[in-house]
Amino acid sequence: MQFGSALMQNVGMFDWNNLRAFILTARHGSTLKAARALGVNQTTVMRRIGDLEGELGLKLFHRHQQGYRLSADGEALLPEAEAMERQANALLGKVEEHRRQLSGTVRITATELAVARLVAPAVAALRDRHPHIRIEIVATDARLDLAAGEADLAIRAGGADERDGVIRRRIMDSVWGIYAGRSLIERQGEPRSEADVGAFPIIAGDGTMAATAPNVWLLSQAGNGKVSYRSNSVSGLTAATKAGMGLSALPALAASPEPDLVLCRALPSFASPVWLCYHESRKDDPLLRTVASFLGDWIGEMGGR
Repeated sequence: MQFGSALMQNVGMFDWNNLRAFILTARHGSTLKAARALGVNQTTVMRRIGDLEGELGLKLFHRHQQGYRLSADGEALLPEAEAMERQANALLGKVEEHRRQLSGTVRITATELAVARLVAPAVAALRDRHPHIRIEIVATDARLDLAAGEADLAIRAGGADERDGVIRRRIMDSVWGIYAGRSLIERQGEPRSEADVGAFPIIAGDGTMAATAPNVWLLSQAGNGKVSYRSNSVSGLTAATKAGMGLSALPALAASPEPDLVLCRALPSFASPVWLCYHESRKDDPLLRTVASFLGDWIGEMGGR
């Protein structure tokens, strides 16, 4: 049978996964070994070969207890399929080369906490894959204007309060809880219910921090008369809590690594979504898309643990 270039001309007719299953089974003489090479189960490989035979209307293998042996049609098809494999591998090589050659600068903004716990480790991993991409990080609680170019990407927590034209991807949830310093627990014990909160001094949020749901809840339970300290930053709240000045609402990202902080498990926890944001005018920028995709996937996987 003469296949010539017919298979190459009609590549769109066939599922590439089916062709790969055919090539590797022919190469190894076994669907089990082909499955291992592909990282799938043996049944999947057998199904893919069956699908390809159905698409072609040909019998590609003779099945034996010892394995799979190519039929005459399979022998004739294999060189064309392997030529397609070489072309596919060459294309993937070009894509990989292009990916590694991406260069330029991307400016990322996030809070100091997010930079320390999420962004900096993600950028370190990014540089291993894209060594020519330069990253500038602006650690600030201020919401830099993406439309005005004050930053290219932003990692932000909280509600959907972005301006029009900003594309957002939810990458993880930051969990907040009510924490106390160990010294406070030793003096006063741990709150066993929401009703106990009023018996403790409170470290309250200030400025934009005061409007976060966990801080609003904590103040509503205790009242202003119990506020011993206020801070407009997570680092300030954390330091005061470690010093035993009262109960405070803190994100687990900040509090969990601190041995002198105790999570009050009888009190509520609060989930706050974390977003990766960029302006829609940059959505077709390959450099920005590469960095956004990598950071979003990395933080979503590692930061959510």
